[in-house]
Amino acid sequence: MKIERLKTDLEKARQKAAEWQVRVKDIERQITEHENMEIIQTVRNVTASPEELKTILGLIQSMKGLPQEKPVKEEETEPYEN
Repeated sequence: MKIERLKTDLEKARQKAAEWQVRVKDIERQITEHENMEIIQTVRNVTASPEELKTILGLIQSMKGLPQEKPVKEEETEPYEN
């Protein structure tokens, strides 16, 4: 019967969706892991003392709350007249 076939298809689709969700979570975990490794490698390559590095990171963190300047487009600037 058509209803039984649709129910079977629905169950298969739900199972595939669950498998894809597991795959998505795994890929997200891998991305985070690679991003963390890049951060660690970058920090290790910085030639600064731990205190200097802490200060630098503190400055970066404090700048996140500052409003960003809007970039000026070329057509908005006045050409220089000589």
